[in-house]
Amino acid sequence: MIKANRYFHFLWSGQTLANLGDILYIICLITLVYNETGSVLHMALIPFAKTMSLLVSGFLAPLFIETYKRTSLLIHTLILKTALLFCLCLLGLFGIHTPTTFTLLYILVVIISLLEGLGNPARRSMVPDLVESSELVKANSFISIANQTSMLLSWPLGSVFLVLWGEQNMLWVTFGLFVVATILTAQIKVNETEKVQPQDSKWKAMKEGWQLIFSSKKLTTLTVMDVLENFGHGVWIAAILYVYVETAIGKGEAWWGYINASFFAGMMIAGLVVYRFSKKMESHLGFVIMASTVCLMLLNIWFGLTSSAWIALFVSFTFGFPQMARDVSQNTLIQESYRDKQLAKVYASHGTLVYGTFGIATLLLGWFAEEFGVRETYVLVSFLFLVSFSIAFMNRKVLHSDQTRVSLEQDLV
Repeated sequence: MIKANRYFHFLWSGQTLANLGDILYIICLITLVYNETGSVLHMALIPFAKTMSLLVSGFLAPLFIETYKRTSLLIHTLILKTALLFCLCLLGLFGIHTPTTFTLLYILVVIISLLEGLGNPARRSMVPDLVESSELVKANSFISIANQTSMLLSWPLGSVFLVLWGEQNMLWVTFGLFVVATILTAQIKVNETEKVQPQDSKWKAMKEGWQLIFSSKKLTTLTVMDVLENFGHGVWIAAILYVYVETAIGKGEAWWGYINASFFAGMMIAGLVVYRFSKKMESHLGFVIMASTVCLMLLNIWFGLTSSAWIALFVSFTFGFPQMARDVSQNTLIQESYRDKQLAKVYASHGTLVYGTFGIATLLLGWFAEEFGVRETYVLVSFLFLVSFSIAFMNRKVLHSDQTRVSLEQDLV
């Protein structure tokens, strides 16, 4: 068991319910908008608005992190999200038949997503404050298990409950999830001081996260790797995967669902494996990251070139193991580098890069797949993972765990 105080359990349970609610309300809105309009464009605007809002919030988050306590910021963003979701429930109740109601719906989605992006860095930065340093790998893998479980369950359960209850009732269920998540999160206590900065420090606060990342050779290496690999993850978006299933392995829509489900199932089971061997990983996090990157490169090639549906299903399931090991290891190394508000700002800047890179990747890889073919797209992505591994190998000496909290000056560029 994790040696954590009870506030850690409030953190992960509240986060899991909030993540579940975030996915379910998007499912509800996509279905609601499509039923009302029959427009794929209107439907696609919802996840697009969410992604772009998360990207913008990454730039704004440091201002709020600098000004408010992290617990206060997290709780208030959840309260506001819950209130806005209540407004969405009312909007769905009265209908979205006019341009005004459609505009209001998208505005609510944007604001809710902005609030999500403001609260996430604060939440992620609290983990080192609530567990022992020696338990960070285990705590991160435990949170990843909870996240992947909620993602695995939300899509199939959301689809089933949507048929049984309808969009409106599902929105009210989502509202209830946010209420419970807010109550749980409100119980968290972290020792920190509230500090209000003068007006001329806003720009300094916004760029501090970037400065912290690029002043540490370890974080610079991890960030560059993350940019390359997140670009590569764009090949797993629904649109490209749908074309892959149809053209590469010659199957129908059902296999598209099977491959998606096996991917999330693999991530969830991988989380359990990482949790089980977390102690052995603690002193070898850099090696785990490099080995995982090589595995991801090979799996992308295998997945892209195979013509067997069963092999594609197996690779999709296997993909979760190196990906989970890499994510947990990277998260732990970041958390060992900084603490408190500095860590929250690092996460905010890091999140901006992740969302921005993934957004660009979905467009460029979609174009590449259309122009050159879906198999060639997976080969291209594999090359990006090879470049990422090369960067890690050249900087392997800085990719090590620091359980003794050695001075960060040894790691400065």
